[in-house]
Amino acid sequence: MELTIESPGLQTDANLESLIQSKFNDLKNIYSRITNSLVVLRKENDDRKKYFHVEAQVAVPQKTLFANDKAETFEIALHKVMEDLEHQLHRYKEERNHFR
Repeated sequence: MELTIESPGLQTDANLESLIQSKFNDLKNIYSRITNSLVVLRKENDDRKKYFHVEAQVAVPQKTLFANDKAETFEIALHKVMEDLEHQLHRYKEERNHFR
């Protein structure tokens, strides 16, 4: 699986990239036919707060799964995105097995 991490205008640290790599490797345990993934990290400054956005796309045969979230840190947003992607992958896998 090819994983691309983009962070336009941001400098990310190696720990965050390593965490993202680890989380996406775990997705392969759920469904091994993931072809590629894209993660986009953005930072938004509101008047009162800073928000960290994480968007992720996961390509599987005949479909692209998508999840996004914003939170106080990239790690919290990433956790929510991964939960959503895991749920979508389980549902996709069930649908595929049902039609066989």
